Amino acid sequence: MREVDRVAIEETGPNLYQMMENAGRNLATLAMNILGDKWDKANILVMAGLGGNGGGGISAARHLANRNARVTLSLSNPDRLGEVPDFQYEIFKSTSGKVVDLDNIDPKDIDLIIDALIGYSLKGSPRGWIRTTDTGLMRAPL
Repeated sequence: MREVDRVAIEETGPNLYQMMENAGRNLATLAMNILGDKWDKANILVMAGLGGNGGGGISAARHLANRNARVTLSLSNPDRLGEVPDFQYEIFKSTSGKVVDLDNIDPKDIDLIIDALIGYSLKGSPRGWIRTTDTGLMRAPL
């Protein structure tokens, strides 16, 4: 995937910001299609990590919020976001979407979860919040 990104950026033209924006917009559209006619009444949770995959999830959350979807964003570690995901997060904060800690979410209230926690840059086993949580929303292999 690193090579695909490199070719896309260096040989076809879009930069990382544009690629993340496109990924987020398409992911938001997919979420709306999955939920069908009632997408605007559904409760959508986006769980986002630190890197590009997380940034795409944050972008999707923003696109959904801009369409008045009921979207909640939960970041694995907002203080350690990469530059491009942080850019997406700053924009998201201007929407009606909510930002909450995963521990404050009731899984019974969620209609769709968008998992943008781990991308292809993961080194080693998942750690911290991504590895374990007592909410039952997500458990990575131990």
